[in-house]
Amino acid sequence: MVFCQQKRRQIYFSKTPAQFLNHKIATSFKMQGSKLVQIGVILILFVLLTPSALFSYTVLWDTSHGIANSGQYQPSGYYQALSEHLGDNGFTTVTTSQGFLVDDPVGYDVIVVCLTSAFDSSYTTAEVERIVDFVDDGGGLLIMGDRQSAPNANIEPVSSRFGITFGPDVVSSYPNYFDVYTSELDRSHSVFSDFATTDEIFMYAASELFVTELASPIAWQEGTGKTIAAVAQYGQGRVVALSDCSLWSLSDSSWDYFHKADNPQFALNTFTYLAVPEPATLLLLGLGATLLIRKRS
Repeated sequence: MVFCQQKRRQIYFSKTPAQFLNHKIATSFKMQGSKLVQIGVILILFVLLTPSALFSYTVLWDTSHGIANSGQYQPSGYYQALSEHLGDNGFTTVTTSQGFLVDDPVGYDVIVVCLTSAFDSSYTTAEVERIVDFVDDGGGLLIMGDRQSAPNANIEPVSSRFGITFGPDVVSSYPNYFDVYTSELDRSHSVFSDFATTDEIFMYAASELFVTELASPIAWQEGTGKTIAAVAQYGQGRVVALSDCSLWSLSDSSWDYFHKADNPQFALNTFTYLAVPEPATLLLLGLGATLLIRKRS
């Protein structure tokens, strides 16, 4: 009771009731806002600095447009080594034989559009819009094409929406015309971090990528400067496009492209980059979660 009397006297002599209330609200908001920002920053740093193995990510690989080589170019076939490597590092890979219009990609972290898993038919306008919406909302998209003689037109309705198309074959020098080893990489990009084997990546019979202002090259064929890998930022999501479908494939010991050069680390880096949201998105998610917890408490 004494405290209330003192508080009334303080209001009377120093501020009007409205001024006092505004001051208390502003001070409280400033303090709480500062705490929320600090929590958001901590969440961002935690996600960015913690190995992907401590998190669980999901990958949806589309096989609905026809799988090449008697159904082998999918995660349970030639890409099994890739799928197992991702599984060892916190990624679960599943396939959809019905496509993104039936199996909605919402709820997945990364989706894969791979030419050798889309060998028989092209992506429709409706499918492309579903993919674009997924990326715009924060999803990651991996696009893998192949040499010019392959039906890249099947996936270009997707890639072209992010400023990327496929051009002529890229070949290396004699005697291995189709082997593409390169260390001409954008070292500032996270997909090329932590390389420990040869400090280069390998592709086989890759095509050249053409990019518009929507995308950025990140890897080039040595000697020619032709683009063989590119990235794009679209809305809250990320896109990585590669000019080869074979670089992460393995059929037997005589055909093992997955383990060449630093391809295993390159694979893990790529999927991690696509799965982890932008820092701005993380901040919004962190603040949203904090506000929700405070509201419920």
